[in-house]
Amino acid sequence: MRILIVGLPLFGERLKEDLILFDKNNEYFFLNTYYNKWDKLRALFLIPTVDVVYSINGTLDKSKVFDLALFFKKKVMMTWVGTDVLKAKKIKNINLKFLNEIEHFCEVKWIQKELKSINVDAKILNFFNFQEKKSNDWLKNERLQILSYISKGREEYYGWDAIVEVAKKTPEVDFTIVGTDLQKGTPENMKCLGWVDNMDHFFNRCHSTIRFLDHDGLSGFVLESLYRGKHVFYTEPLEHCTHVKNTQDLYEGVLELSEKLKKGELSINTEGIHYVNTNFNRDFILNKLVETFTK
Repeated sequence: MRILIVGLPLFGERLKEDLILFDKNNEYFFLNTYYNKWDKLRALFLIPTVDVVYSINGTLDKSKVFDLALFFKKKVMMTWVGTDVLKAKKIKNINLKFLNEIEHFCEVKWIQKELKSINVDAKILNFFNFQEKKSNDWLKNERLQILSYISKGREEYYGWDAIVEVAKKTPEVDFTIVGTDLQKGTPENMKCLGWVDNMDHFFNRCHSTIRFLDHDGLSGFVLESLYRGKHVFYTEPLEHCTHVKNTQDLYEGVLELSEKLKKGELSINTEGIHYVNTNFNRDFILNKLVETFTK
């Protein structure tokens, strides 16, 4: 079979590479039909030749890619990932073909429930995957080190105000922010580095991470944090993370973690590592994807 992956470029390109290495029985392609004009043109010629079109991102509105795939009677699958659900809930004229003729998936139950409210019946299917990690280094540092990703230009959506407020209240804790280089109103213990190429370096230099959004799908940043044994503050109710519903929750959680570190009572999040190794194991996730593509 021939499978074309479209949708969010960062995740789509990575998944294509994973599947090519994992599955030698099928052919995999990725096209960046969002931002690449050449890929948009290539899609016109490639879609008629593939068996499955799989999108990492959902819509009930407009899509030339989905229109073309359905016209050629291809199997079309879309995985909803978070912000796309918010957009879909605002659509007044839903494309019934996309609703009824496309197979819908999502990664977690809270998105599944939200999709159900707009009559999208989605099955759970994940694409984030990790090779089993048997050991992680634990940072030895007297000051608590916290890492967060905040998208440049979308600081408010990513919890900028809350993280700045907590950083100001906990001067004994160091905060490193990647993604945005905004410096407005930040205290001395908070550094905003902008886009970075080597995330390994920053994960290795932290004890904890923060993902503070009002609405989120299953975050790859959170899974990566758990995979590396970090203590995660998350606004969604994911296993082995500290669920923080507001700024006060976040502040109290950071303070507690800092006190534990000072007392020598803070250790690696082994439960988080086990959770990712078990539920997002590369063989398990990719086998399930291939099975779904080919059934």
